[in-house]
Amino acid sequence: MKTMVRDRQISPVGLRSNATLPQGRSLATAPRALPPCDNETVAMGQCELGKIRLEMGRFEDALELFEYALALEPHDVESWHNRAEALTCLNRYEDALASLEQAQTLAGFATTRLLVQKAVVLIWLNRLENALTCCNRALWLNPEHSQAWLFRGVALQRLGRSKEAHRSYRRVAQPALASGSHSNLQRLCQDIVHSHQTS
Repeated sequence: MKTMVRDRQISPVGLRSNATLPQGRSLATAPRALPPCDNETVAMGQCELGKIRLEMGRFEDALELFEYALALEPHDVESWHNRAEALTCLNRYEDALASLEQAQTLAGFATTRLLVQKAVVLIWLNRLENALTCCNRALWLNPEHSQAWLFRGVALQRLGRSKEAHRSYRRVAQPALASGSHSNLQRLCQDIVHSHQTS
């Protein structure tokens, strides 16, 4: 490949026409400047481009890039996660849920980020008890996860459990109220026990 720069022909670095090559080698057999990319590398690149499209609000474009990445690397958790994000933005919640479940299967079910994202999709689908369960599991893994507390509050509020929702919201608005993971975990357990006693 040659490029013209200001009417001057140049060759890519390492392949100069006047370069001295070892005896018996020609430009055709010289090593390439850039090795061919493997599927994993291309898939990572497509996934990163998809994230940029998501941030730009180009959700269909992002979805296409994530699906291309998954065609190359079907076991990539990050691409499944991002595909779910694009589908959620497109209001395709059932498909988003399926993507998240695939990501969970590949990553293991004890992944806080995926549990919280799944809770959000379940809230959109009005599966509030399931969303609450996802938030509780996420908080069991990470009692300081503010988004898990927030969406736990949303699920509780929509279930008509205002007092419990308020306690969850307070943990987001005033994290200093709960001094440490142990305290947050204790309060979560108390909330769960209390909700089972009242139901």
